[in-house]
Amino acid sequence: MAITEAMSGEERAAAQVAVRTRLRLPGELRAFWWASLIVLALTVVVGWLKYRAGTSPYNWNPLSDHLFYDLSEYPGTYTLLHTGAFFNNVAGRPWPYPMYSPVAYPPFTAVVMAPMYAFPIPELLFLMVSAAWLAVLIWWAGRALVRGGIGRVTAFLFPLTLVVTSFPIARLIHQGNIELVVWMFTAVGVWAFLRGRDDAAAVLWGLAAAMKLFPLVLLGLMLPRGRYRAFAEGVGTFAGATVASLWWLGPSMGVAWRGSLQNVFGYQSKRLAELTLPSLASNHSVAELVKVAVRIAHYPPDKVALPYYACGALVLGVVFFGRLWKMPVANQLLALSTFMVMFPTISYFHTLVHMYAPFAVLCGLAIRAQRMGVTVPGLKSTMLLFAPLFAPFTVLTFPQVLLFGGLVQAAVLVVLFGCAARFPFAVDGAKAEIPSAG
Repeated sequence: MAITEAMSGEERAAAQVAVRTRLRLPGELRAFWWASLIVLALTVVVGWLKYRAGTSPYNWNPLSDHLFYDLSEYPGTYTLLHTGAFFNNVAGRPWPYPMYSPVAYPPFTAVVMAPMYAFPIPELLFLMVSAAWLAVLIWWAGRALVRGGIGRVTAFLFPLTLVVTSFPIARLIHQGNIELVVWMFTAVGVWAFLRGRDDAAAVLWGLAAAMKLFPLVLLGLMLPRGRYRAFAEGVGTFAGATVASLWWLGPSMGVAWRGSLQNVFGYQSKRLAELTLPSLASNHSVAELVKVAVRIAHYPPDKVALPYYACGALVLGVVFFGRLWKMPVANQLLALSTFMVMFPTISYFHTLVHMYAPFAVLCGLAIRAQRMGVTVPGLKSTMLLFAPLFAPFTVLTFPQVLLFGGLVQAAVLVVLFGCAARFPFAVDGAKAEIPSAG
């Protein structure tokens, strides 16, 4: 149910007056807006200083990798589709890397990528989909802010500048990463869930989880509300999409299953065991903090995986069922979204796009609080924590003083998770929801 539908008569009257008078952006949004512009200025200044100091381009240019690098990894591999070689090939034969590489994604992701590589120019298709998706997001956010009483120019300028200045979006498009589709599934799923369309949300989250396992935690939003059928539908969608993908990929379900397990978990294990400067700068997983601690303690890195996953599941279970269960939906969404981008052992810049959904919910709460003339404890400080998450790693990485962007963002995500468990994000006990875009 939209926030405009959940208002009392007094709130509706206040909202109508607000729409006629056109409010300023709430203080929380203005503070974040200033913070994001400051981050943009720092990106330019710090980059120029690092460039003048003669550092590597990878340290001062956040987009120094080859354009559409992730898209360039699999064109050769997809010529082997429906054969065992699709899963079991060796880089360098017969196409040079990165044109020929094992697909290190779950089966459904491999299926989703197939039309892209069948397109004459995969990069063009990716850009077209990206542009359409971002245009929809800007339009939706602008419409929602206008309906919340914000002036039309400000209402559309705010999401536009957020999209333009946010590094996760820039990096996602620059790399040509398939996280774009995962983001579309999860974000539209959140929109559907907040409007009471539980079945649609569950299916979308199930599809997202079939592409990358971590969105499965979003189905936890169904449990406190007793939406067990929707929860089962999400799990069923995840399983069904995976099985159907194995059948389609071939040459047999057994070959596809073993090949997928080998490629996905082989890649994960390799990344979990390594600790390099690039991973310290780019990987905002809590696992990166654990790897640093393990290296200092001289503990064998190959024995970390099982305790790490077990501890993560335990922490999520205790916090969710013990604390978040009866808290507003804004808290639950923020906590689960934060967990799903900080817990996987490999979580690079582009996965932070999943934080825009809880950010939008907090924006809706700030607008409602402003209309009612109240202050939500912890809301401004929590929203400001998104600024370093959307910042380029070059602003947060200074190897000379052992400061690395990935570790900084991992720490910020931990604090954000704590904020979700501490501050009830609601007005007068009502759950916080995003405004309707009409």
